[in-house]
Amino acid sequence: MDFSAPANRAQDAWLTSLDHKALGAWIESKGERPVSASGAIDRSEILIAALTQAPVVWLTAPAGFGKTQIMSSVADKQSADRSIIWFTLDSLDAPMAVLLEHILEAAEQQLMGTATDALALLRQPDGAPHAEKILLLWLRDLAASGRNILIFMDDIHSLVDATSWQLLMALVRYLPDHVQLVLSGRYRPFAMGTAALQDSVFLSMSDLAFSASEQEQWLANQGLTTSLELRQHIEQRLLGWPVGLALWGSCFRMAGQPDSVNDQMAIAEMSDYLQGEVVCSLSPPLQSFLRQLSVLGHFNEALLRDVIGADYHPLLQQALAKELFIEPQIERQGWYRMHPVMAQCLASQLPLTERQDLHRLAYRWLSQRQDPVAALTHASQCGDNEEAARWVELEAESILANLNMNGLISWFSQLDEQILLASPRLMQIAAWTWLLAHQADRADQLIQRLTQEGSLADYEISALQGYLAVLLGQLNRADRLCRFALDNLPASRFSLRILMSSTLSHLSLSAKDPDGARVWNRLAQDLSRKFRAPTMEALAMFDHARIELNRGHISRSMSIVDQGLDLLGERPNEMDRLPRGRLLLYRGLLMWLSGKELDQLQAVIQQGIALSTQAHDVSVCYGYAVMAMQFTAQGRHTAALDALDEAERRMQNWQVEPGTYQWLHIVRANVWISQGKLKRAKDCIDPLLVGADSERIPRPELFPMLPGFTIATLSRLYLVAHQLEPCLEQTEHWLRNNADGLMTTFIRLIRAGALAMSQQQHESQRQFGVVRRTLEKEGVGLELHQWLPDLARLLQGPDPDKIAELSAQASLSDRELDVLRQMAMGFSNQEIADQLYISLHTVKTHARKINVKLGAKSRTQAIHRAKELMLL
Repeated sequence: MDFSAPANRAQDAWLTSLDHKALGAWIESKGERPVSASGAIDRSEILIAALTQAPVVWLTAPAGFGKTQIMSSVADKQSADRSIIWFTLDSLDAPMAVLLEHILEAAEQQLMGTATDALALLRQPDGAPHAEKILLLWLRDLAASGRNILIFMDDIHSLVDATSWQLLMALVRYLPDHVQLVLSGRYRPFAMGTAALQDSVFLSMSDLAFSASEQEQWLANQGLTTSLELRQHIEQRLLGWPVGLALWGSCFRMAGQPDSVNDQMAIAEMSDYLQGEVVCSLSPPLQSFLRQLSVLGHFNEALLRDVIGADYHPLLQQALAKELFIEPQIERQGWYRMHPVMAQCLASQLPLTERQDLHRLAYRWLSQRQDPVAALTHASQCGDNEEAARWVELEAESILANLNMNGLISWFSQLDEQILLASPRLMQIAAWTWLLAHQADRADQLIQRLTQEGSLADYEISALQGYLAVLLGQLNRADRLCRFALDNLPASRFSLRILMSSTLSHLSLSAKDPDGARVWNRLAQDLSRKFRAPTMEALAMFDHARIELNRGHISRSMSIVDQGLDLLGERPNEMDRLPRGRLLLYRGLLMWLSGKELDQLQAVIQQGIALSTQAHDVSVCYGYAVMAMQFTAQGRHTAALDALDEAERRMQNWQVEPGTYQWLHIVRANVWISQGKLKRAKDCIDPLLVGADSERIPRPELFPMLPGFTIATLSRLYLVAHQLEPCLEQTEHWLRNNADGLMTTFIRLIRAGALAMSQQQHESQRQFGVVRRTLEKEGVGLELHQWLPDLARLLQGPDPDKIAELSAQASLSDRELDVLRQMAMGFSNQEIADQLYISLHTVKTHARKINVKLGAKSRTQAIHRAKELMLL
């Protein structure tokens, strides 16, 4: 008897059943959505906004940009109102018929009944129709279901079969109404063809990168405490890479959240991630090519041809097609940039000699093409200081004109001292580097050596000595030396002539001669335009804006700043960091003063701080000062003091001359005043008060308004402390000698308050009228109300008749005023008696008299009336 056939049939059926079960389990896993990580931030709005614009959305970005997480978040949010189909692709989804079966199986599992007919047709034993026809049947059934459906296709880059890709493109082309499609992956593995003509939105790496605010929110969610300096360091290094931030945050926590870190933080973890997720799957030639690109960092095709060789092009096309952390530089057409972390990880895989050879070739190519900033970057790493030194000597004028202080500081810091001291020309450039970085001691050593050797022309030495004199506060000597240098410098030395013109403009401003300052500033602008130096022209426009602000012309200053930013263009590059940073910081200051666009203030200030930090520019102090005043206005006094501490710490790390940032002490004094800590505020002011005469207060190049700012702050301190006589003396002395200017307006405002508190209502209102008209003319908003108690109310101009009526009644005695002040501070009658060493009965008697004289029925009403009269 033969039992083999039935047994085989049973076994075949059993195996077929197991095969279907395995397929079902596998498809089920491909339909599972990831769970949000702990502390993650919700970024679903990026995709939701895109879905409102088109039925198809593409998310393509390198590994670790949160594509899957964003889609999962949207799916969770939309699942209440829409039917969701989720499918994760992989290399086994091939060929076309297999992919179609997998998609239909997933659809049937997640939305039962929507793919029943299509699956039956696909699996018929006598041969199924073409896959595209079955796809159309399924899409027709989806449309007929009446459901609002959202389909997610993740990891499209994993498809290796062209026919499978064609099926996806057919899905894009034939997508019915009421069905939307999101396709996500690291890159598109094949061409889109006619599918590119469909109504679609494309989101890329730049759209998915964390913004500064998202980065800050993520760090806060993780409970990580970071300074602004550290957050900017992360932002510049990671460029918003979400996975990089997660790895960095984990290592930062394990390290105990130190105050400062270097570029090695989490580099091993990030390198491991990139190697496992990206690099290991690439061909050996492409891996080798990427390592070479990592050394260059920024590149175009011409540079690659000369440095890497003529066979670069196919590999470059592969790298760009796979979106291997390389993106075009919009501000420089034809140039590309590799992500700094990717570059750091890959470059370390090359031996030092090979890296130096690549840097040397890149330096030579760039130095011949008028790109001194990039050339200097490679020169500092090529291991051949002598060759680079000869080039720096030849290109000194253009290098200075580009104001690449950070590059020069980096290069000179690692330059052999023998090479430096053997070349007077190099010593001169180094001296200018330290001068412009406000490192007076280092510059002075080189200037003395150059003077002793007599190897430079008199006008070159005078230019150096003149600028040094400015930093040391020797303004008369500086004026004489700079004029001599400017008169004798040859036309070809345009960079130094512009610097001298700018310095003389500052000296005129310090001498309270804004018209003279504008004459010198106009010369600096003309020279910049003549020699086509846009970086220095933008810097001259910053100086012009500063002149107008010193005059008190806030609106005009803002207009000039905007013109300067327009000159530099929309996108920052390495060559304009210094002027762009200064202009943005000054714009932030003007926004704060005028009370305009305050919703953008934080973003403008943080961008300015980031650029100025990269440029090694001491003007970064402006950003921290505005932050401190803004925090103070919000009542966040600790944050304000932290911002000022961070600024001073940065200046000390840069070894900046203390006089450059001494004015930050006066900003700190204003924070203390707002807190009511008047003794601490006075301690901040006293070091600058060499004598009673404000003319003896320094006028640093960075902040020439320091004398007025100091007197305004001191006067404010006296006013808040109710020391009206010294307040009136200080303000009267200033106004007698300084009729105009921004600080004069502030000081007049404080004087008006002191006059009101001294019962000199007529003169007080006259002064308030002058201030009010000035502020209205210049567009200054009420953001200044933190400068003076009740400033907003005083600027509104109280009713003179009401003031006169109340003043006639309110002739309070000194003791009644003492009691009134204690009442305003919230003390009880018994506590007032203890404070003033009088009896409780006497306190009650004074309180009754105060109510009668002020026409008040209660303590609260009496305090309110007293404030209207400026008695408090």
